[in-house]
Amino acid sequence: MALNQKRKQKKKRVTISNSEAVARLDAMSPILFKNVQAALQIEATLEVGNSIVGEMSGRNFDGARTYNRIKQSLAYDLAMHLARLYDVGHSQRHPNKLDVVSIPLAYRLLRQKRCVTALTRRARNWLPHDISFANQFEQDCSRAIERAYAVYPQVFGASNGRKSLQILKEFRDVFMAHSLMKNSNANPVYNQLFQLTDHARDFVQDVRLAVEGVGDDLREHERIFTNDARRFWSMALLGKIDVNDV
Repeated sequence: MALNQKRKQKKKRVTISNSEAVARLDAMSPILFKNVQAALQIEATLEVGNSIVGEMSGRNFDGARTYNRIKQSLAYDLAMHLARLYDVGHSQRHPNKLDVVSIPLAYRLLRQKRCVTALTRRARNWLPHDISFANQFEQDCSRAIERAYAVYPQVFGASNGRKSLQILKEFRDVFMAHSLMKNSNANPVYNQLFQLTDHARDFVQDVRLAVEGVGDDLREHERIFTNDARRFWSMALLGKIDVNDV
């Protein structure tokens, strides 16, 4: 009888205070930004390398298979970064008990009115010595949160996005984080990895503005990474040296 009563008892709610919720976002934002930057660097390196190799007339030369190994290693590294960025956490543990830093968990907090209120109120003091911009900063913060809201369903609300995440998770679980005795054909293609990276870029950029008050343009970072990759691969694969590097 006692056992049956115990089973019927409701699970205890796991709650955190308003300040703890905002503190979690404060802790998450710079880590998310660091992971996205790394993913963008890998994406740029892969994209430019594949583009140059695809335009080469003679691709069958001694040692050419080394490029395929480099490419595969970069793709695995990108998949791991994305698996971390899109980690939904453990189903058996409440999100408030997790130390995981990821886009889904950041989105969960951003959807809470208390966090939006705290962030927009705090944004008014981004320039504490000049309150003339307070209203503008509050609007900028609110709009950044709305843009982040709009990005999230492009992955989790779209069938192709959910499929990419499913493949990514299975690939991570079976082949990367573990070596499981499980038949699986999960192998994310470049297009899936690159789309997930670009969505993460847009989400994290707006989260960083809303949480940290920092308006970094990650597309500009991506352009710089692409230029660096082009200079490297042109020299490594074609023997061309950028005149600006001489």
